[in-house]
Amino acid sequence: MGLDNKNIHGADEMLKRLEEAKQYLQQDVYEVIGIEAVRHFKKAFTDEGFTDKNLTKWSARKTKTKLQRNILTGQGSGDHLADSIDYKTTPPTVTIFTDKEYAQIHNEGGEITVTAQMKKFFWAKHKEAKDGGDSEMAEQYKYMALAKKITIPKRQFIGNSETMMNKISEKVQRDLNKILN
Repeated sequence: MGLDNKNIHGADEMLKRLEEAKQYLQQDVYEVIGIEAVRHFKKAFTDEGFTDKNLTKWSARKTKTKLQRNILTGQGSGDHLADSIDYKTTPPTVTIFTDKEYAQIHNEGGEITVTAQMKKFFWAKHKEAKDGGDSEMAEQYKYMALAKKITIPKRQFIGNSETMMNKISEKVQRDLNKILN
């Protein structure tokens, strides 16, 4: 007696589901990883801190502003560091990136040398703040214009995260369960 898919109840359906699971793992899973990673990294801006195993809050601003917006968020739409986080897939790799040139210094911290162009910008912002009646910000811009170096504190938003990897793993498992059940 020969056995094939016609003799085994449900074999064709199981083969179809296994093929769908194979396609998911070979193609779709990379999009899932990218979307979940970007979501996790953008959440750092809402949380004002980075989550690996636990949330590590960013250091507070040294100066208070009238706007009191979240740390590392810009005033102009489209200039937000969080909005610049994206991903690209080149299976078997998913790359998370930002096109903002200042992202690395904020993510890792460090010192920057104040250039002549930066001094000019800071003096213009000093005048603008002073003319607008914001003496605290005017003083902050004056300090930056006179500085030779400015220390940028580490405010990590992208990096290895156990929490993120667990979320991705759980999402992939849920997706596979939906396909196979």
